[in-house]
Amino acid sequence: MLRISTGIAKNKSLETPEIVGFRAVQEIAKMAVFSIIGNDIADKTCLDLFSGSGNMGIEALSRGAGFCTFVDENPLAITTIEKNLFKCGFFENFDIYRKNVLKFVNSTDKRYDVIFLDPFYQDKTNKHLIKSLPRICNDNAYIFFFHASDYDLSLDAVDSGLKIVSQRRFGKSSVSQLTKKV
Repeated sequence: MLRISTGIAKNKSLETPEIVGFRAVQEIAKMAVFSIIGNDIADKTCLDLFSGSGNMGIEALSRGAGFCTFVDENPLAITTIEKNLFKCGFFENFDIYRKNVLKFVNSTDKRYDVIFLDPFYQDKTNKHLIKSLPRICNDNAYIFFFHASDYDLSLDAVDSGLKIVSQRRFGKSSVSQLTKKV
């Protein structure tokens, strides 16, 4: 069961979409990410790519983020995100796009302070997505990329304009923190 761990929506449970291959971010990985961000989440503009249930973005809003954009191309995910936002008492300060993530990143004019990426582990578009992220990042943006532990992110990050800050492993899953090279 997914739940919001801290903030104004603390302990609210979240629904998960009935999507084949859907995998929610482990609670321990989510807590690690938010321990890195800490109080710096206040008033930040967030982007939750491959949103699924909206778990990461809703946690950010609960902790005081100023705005969150949710992007997923699956209609079941979009419905689940909407339900979870309303269930947690969020009726504004967000937008939701049913769109391919790479197309969204390449077409948006918005800039973000915090970006969460949690693609299906077998997704092969990561390299193109990583190379597109710097143009939508504010300086000193936090980028958290969830991936399989055997995935070598350093190969896709080469010449991307991003640098790997840290990587943490949680069994077969890992989360890498990246930031824009300034």
